[in-house]
Amino acid sequence: MNKTLSLIFLAQIVSSQILGKEGTTVAVVYNSILQESKSVADHYAKLRNVPENNLIGLPLSKNHTISRGEFTKTLEQPLAKALAKKKILNGNTGTIRYLVLCWGVPFRVDKDNSIKSPDGIPAPLQRNEASVDSELSLLPQLNEQIERTGVIKNPAFNANNPKLISPNNGLLMVARLDGPSSDLAKSLVDRAIAAEKKGLWGRAYIDLRGINSGALKSGEERLRQVAQIISRSGFTTVIDNEPTTMPVGFPGDQIAFYAGWYGINVEGLFAEETVDFATGAIAYHLHSYNGSMIRDAHSRWIGPFINKGATATFGSVFEPYLELTPNQPLFFARIIQNGFNFAEAGYAATPVLSWQTVFVGDPLYRPFGKTPQEVESNLIKNKSSDIQWFRLIAINQGLTSGAPKEAAILHIEQLKEAAKSSILQEKLGELYAGIGKKTKAEAAFKNAINLSKSTKQKQRIDDAIKKLSP
Repeated sequence: MNKTLSLIFLAQIVSSQILGKEGTTVAVVYNSILQESKSVADHYAKLRNVPENNLIGLPLSKNHTISRGEFTKTLEQPLAKALAKKKILNGNTGTIRYLVLCWGVPFRVDKDNSIKSPDGIPAPLQRNEASVDSELSLLPQLNEQIERTGVIKNPAFNANNPKLISPNNGLLMVARLDGPSSDLAKSLVDRAIAAEKKGLWGRAYIDLRGINSGALKSGEERLRQVAQIISRSGFTTVIDNEPTTMPVGFPGDQIAFYAGWYGINVEGLFAEETVDFATGAIAYHLHSYNGSMIRDAHSRWIGPFINKGATATFGSVFEPYLELTPNQPLFFARIIQNGFNFAEAGYAATPVLSWQTVFVGDPLYRPFGKTPQEVESNLIKNKSSDIQWFRLIAINQGLTSGAPKEAAILHIEQLKEAAKSSILQEKLGELYAGIGKKTKAEAAFKNAINLSKSTKQKQRIDDAIKKLSP
C-alpha cells in the first residue's frame, strides 16, 4: 500500500520548478503621493528581489475610481513611457512579464459616455468601464492603438505553457497587493512566501447552491468541476449543496481552498470574527461585484478575505457577466495540477481583457512549485507536523484512484505519524465508518478529538460520532 500511494501521488501532482530569479521579471507601480503605497512597493521588492530600476512611482488619485481620461493621462501613458525609459518594456518586447500594483493605486476606470462601441457589438458589451488592472494588461498592445470600447480577447486564454503568457504575445500579467490596509497588502507576499516554504496544506470548501437547471446552471457546474479538480489532487473536499452560503458556525477549518457563490457581501462562515485560513489559502466567491470594494474589510468579498487571512483572491470591479469571469476550473487546474503561479493561472483562465477582473495577491505565488519528493524530504528533515497533510493527500489520491478502504486503513495504522495526528485519526474514523465498523470508527474519532487543537475540527468530529448512532 505504501508504494501504491506513493506512485499515485507522483502521477497526480504535476509540478513545475520555480523559475529562479523571477523578481527581475516584475515591475512594481505605486502611488507616489502616498507613503504607505511606496512602503508596500519597497516591501515587495525586498522580499522578491525586484531590482530598484523596476520600481515606478506615479502621482495618482487617492480615489478608488478614476475617469477614462485620468487613467490615460496619469497612469497608462506615463507608465508606458517609464517602462520604456527603464528599458524593461517597450511595446511587446522587454524583460518583464508581471506588473504589481500597490495599495493606493486606483482599481476602477469609470464609464465614459463619449466613447461609442462599433456597430454589431451586443448591447450588454457596449461598455467601457473596466478594472485598471485589466486595462494595463494590454500595455504590450498599446502601439497597436487598440480601441477600449468593450471586451478584447485574451491571447493567453487556456494556455497550457506559462512561457506563452508574456508581452511577446500581447499580454502583461497584472496583479495587485491591496486590501483594507497597506499592512494587509504587505502581508500578501509574506503569506505567499511562507506557503512556498512550508507548503499549502488543509481542506477545500466548495459552496454550491443546489442549482440543476436554468440560466445559472453553468455557474454551478463550474464550481462542481473545481471540486472535482481539487479532490482528484488529493485535498479533502467538502461540498455544501444548500441554497444559502455556508452559515455561521459551519465546521470549516484549515481552509486551503474556498470557492463558492452568491452573496453580495461577506456572510456566514466568512463573516465570523476569525476564519481558519491556512497559510497560503486561495479563496474565491463568485459575485458580479465581489471586487468592487477591495479596501473595505467588511463589504463584498475580496477585502474581507484578505482581512481574515487569505493569501490570494480575485474578482470583478463592475458587472462582468458570468461567462466572462475567469474560468474557475481552469484556474484551479493550472495552479494545482500544472504548477503555474498565481498570475499565470489567473491569466490562463481569463477569457477577455479590457474588462472587470482583478487578481489580488503576489503574482509570483507558486504554491506547487516543488516536486513531491522535495516536499516530503523537506517535511521529514524539518520534523514538520505538516507531514500529516502530505500523508493524507497521498491516501486521498489512492482512494480516488480505486484503492480499497481496507488498504487505506492498514496504511494509516502503519504510519508512524498517525498515532499523534488528529488529521489522520479523523480520516481513519471516516474510513472505518465507511465500511460499517462503528466501534473502531468511534475510537478513531475520539482519538482525533483528544489530539485536536481546532474547535471547528472537534465540532465536525462530534457531528460524525453522532451519525454513528443507530
